[in-house]
Amino acid sequence: MGHIRFTRTRGLRPRFRRENGQALVEFSLVLPILLVVMLGLMKFGLLFENYLTLTDAVRAGARQLAIGRGGSDPCAAAVTATQNAGGSLSLSGRVTTSITVNNANGTTCTSSTALVSGNSATVTATYPCDAKIFGVTYIPNCQLSASATERIE
Repeated sequence: MGHIRFTRTRGLRPRFRRENGQALVEFSLVLPILLVVMLGLMKFGLLFENYLTLTDAVRAGARQLAIGRGGSDPCAAAVTATQNAGGSLSLSGRVTTSITVNNANGTTCTSSTALVSGNSATVTATYPCDAKIFGVTYIPNCQLSASATERIE
């Protein structure tokens, strides 16, 4: 009779159990998620930096209004000071600035009864922000807003 020879198949099994490319496959699956999270953090950091710049600009405008009541147009000087203190923000044309003196509308800012020493003056500014990542807007109609109140000297 002929002998039947059995060969071992043990040589095939280890080839299927190797894990040489496992880390590369896992990394390629996780990389897009990590990139989106990292870009989101960077975008949030830029928005926060813009908010801090806007807050500083509004504070400078309120200070200018508080000390500039003897000038010809203290409201215009306060708006100009706000725009000049914007730093990296392009505030001219994109920022909306409103001035309130003693809870009255900004139209009474130049009147002698409103700009009296001891009254409070508030400068408020809004700035449009950009919350897009890869062309997707995550915060529609995003507006940064800052306000500062100073006592008129």
